[in-house]
Amino acid sequence: MKISIKNYIILILIFFTLLPFISLRIIAYPRIQSDLKTVIMDNLEIVGDKQAVLVSTWMRERMKDVLVISENPYMANSLNLTRKDKEYAETLRYLEMIVVEYGYMSAFICNEKGLVTIATIEENVGRNLSKKDYFKHALQGRTFATSIIPSEIPLVNEFDEKEIGFPTLLVSTPLKNKEDEITGVVALRVHVGTLSNMMHSQKFGNTGETYLVSDDGYMLSESRFTKLLTMRGIVKTRSALELKLVDPDTGKLTYGVAQCIAGNNGSDSVGYNDYGGIPVLGVWRWLPEFNWGVVTEIDRAEVYGVAYNLKTLGVVLLLGIAFPIVFFAYIVGTRLSNPIIELTEATEKMAAGDLTQRVNIKREDELGVLAESFNTMAMTLDKKTKEIEKSGRHYRDLFNTLKAGIYQCEPGVEGSFTWVNKVFAEMFGYESPEEMIGTKVRDIYVDQADRKMLVKSLETAVGWKDFTSYCIKKNGEKFYTERTSSMVRDDDGVPIRIEGVMRDTTERKRLDDELRESEEHKRQLLDSLIEGIFQSEPGVEGTFTWVNQACAEMFGYKSPEEMVGTKVRDIYVDPNERRKLVKKLEKEGICRSFQSLCQRRDGTHFYAERSSQMLRNEKGEPVRIEGILRDITERKRRDDELRESEEHKRRLLNSLKEGIYQCEPGVEGTFTWVNQACAEMFGYESPEKMVGIKVCDIYVDPDERRKLVEILEKEGTCRHFESLCKKKDGAHFSIERTSHMIRDEEGKPVRIEGILRDTTGRKRRDDELN
Repeated sequence: MKISIKNYIILILIFFTLLPFISLRIIAYPRIQSDLKTVIMDNLEIVGDKQAVLVSTWMRERMKDVLVISENPYMANSLNLTRKDKEYAETLRYLEMIVVEYGYMSAFICNEKGLVTIATIEENVGRNLSKKDYFKHALQGRTFATSIIPSEIPLVNEFDEKEIGFPTLLVSTPLKNKEDEITGVVALRVHVGTLSNMMHSQKFGNTGETYLVSDDGYMLSESRFTKLLTMRGIVKTRSALELKLVDPDTGKLTYGVAQCIAGNNGSDSVGYNDYGGIPVLGVWRWLPEFNWGVVTEIDRAEVYGVAYNLKTLGVVLLLGIAFPIVFFAYIVGTRLSNPIIELTEATEKMAAGDLTQRVNIKREDELGVLAESFNTMAMTLDKKTKEIEKSGRHYRDLFNTLKAGIYQCEPGVEGSFTWVNKVFAEMFGYESPEEMIGTKVRDIYVDQADRKMLVKSLETAVGWKDFTSYCIKKNGEKFYTERTSSMVRDDDGVPIRIEGVMRDTTERKRLDDELRESEEHKRQLLDSLIEGIFQSEPGVEGTFTWVNQACAEMFGYKSPEEMVGTKVRDIYVDPNERRKLVKKLEKEGICRSFQSLCQRRDGTHFYAERSSQMLRNEKGEPVRIEGILRDITERKRRDDELRESEEHKRRLLNSLKEGIYQCEPGVEGTFTWVNQACAEMFGYESPEKMVGIKVCDIYVDPDERRKLVEILEKEGTCRHFESLCKKKDGAHFSIERTSHMIRDEEGKPVRIEGILRDTTGRKRRDDELN
């Protein structure tokens, strides 16, 4: 049966108009629903991976913190301190500062026997921890983190009450002396609530949550729904260490938890009952390093609600559009039969590439105008197409010579690439631009929220310069990019496309990260030094621009930030000393061992010694002063006491009638020190005039010096050694001496010292008696 053109057009219009909606329902809907579920699970797995990395990174930072403390020289020396020692208070202050600034519950140090010697919680001092795992592992030379366990001592809980059994974990590491021998252990007690809060900060959906699970199926972190669980009587106080993650219907561990503690990493997109009996989708990652599992779950009804509603929406939309389309097709088909056929044939030929086609329709209605416009359009299109092809070839060749990636894409979040140059295609692992054109723009992002953020910004602004994001290549390799993008609009302000330039910044970001890590390492290293390190403006009126922790504490400040900005001259008791130092630095550029009397923030005085240098720019202009400060108050006190003791000793020895001397140990040795009596015995006015002369020159017979040295080298001591000596003026007199040889730790002779007596009178009397 022959179908008229009128009916044929009507049927065609009805068929092709309804075809997309039918295809949407029959073909596209299941695929869209499947893709939607895949995207949801991909996003959920990304969240789960991020949470697992977040937990691992956070725990490694805690272990790094305790390592930094153990490397502080004060720590290894603090094991044998008592409360009376000054260093005990300084070490305790340092531990308390670590606890307050980094949010720990407590810190303590114990010796190699396991006895706590210093602790920020007073009750900890004296406890024996020798049987604790974290002590044993640290004593074996390892940095160790416990699982989350109930506390054995009272700790302040979330209700500001002291509680035994409060969830906590400890991180420990060995303390070593200069010989790298383990002498004790330092440990930090971590607040588990900090970890829970950090995990809860990564929100996804109304019902999504991430929690830690132990190897026996108990929740280690706090649930987002602890209040609800408490109201329902499932837990008494909190989720951590109380809630066993079992399915209420079966009494067995939930599917995700069972898989996780079995050491498996995976996900479930079908759904299983959680500990509340609610069907959820889950992602789980096992962390063997800490013997923990990280489980991420969200209610299945929340994430799949859109997919389930899409079916109903498709049916309603199809029925709502079908009836108006049938009526419209009937009316339009009747009026457009013949002209449309001719126009269709001409259009098909033009679509095949023949732009010379024209139609011969003479009508006075709109179809006549349409035919005339079609002919005009065909001529213009033929001309413009040739121009565009020529211009396109020119710009394509130009863009492909650039090193930067250039692209054009559809404006929406779901838009596809419409054109890219060769560099851009190769950047993402495609062999040619044609292979990449048509792919979804969002698929190049690791975090597809970056695409949404860029599109949202371009919809309100003209462009975005230097937008950075983490992207993924065709083969899955990830890299960092930087792009400059702009939104192109038509005359009515409607977005047409997004176009821009993109560069691979992976190497630059790696260098930036290495520089940032180096700077952080340098800062930590400088803060661990005992000496004060500072930088200040170069003038007399300059202020501190940077100091390390030791410098801040030296002047009574709690932190470097509190000291930065203060006037440098204010630390001097006498401000003129600042002026002298600056003047010397301006002249010589460097000043070593400059001593001055300084004052702390509370007004107390102390002596400081500094080595400073003036840094200048390329023009020779002063930029800053930097240097090292040491508190030498104790050293200066000891020097004064030693000086006073030496002076007292000198006066005492000079008051004796006997001659006291010290000399070099060899036969040819010289006097290195004598008292006043010894100097006068040999005709010298003062000890200073006798020091430095050869000892052998005081003997009438120099062989006697050799005999004495031989006796001392053999026996170490020689008593009542008599010899005939001569004074400065040549006069002879008899001497009796007692001498001994002083040796160092290796037994090498250091000096000879002894006592001299003038026996001339006694010898004369003995001769007269004989």
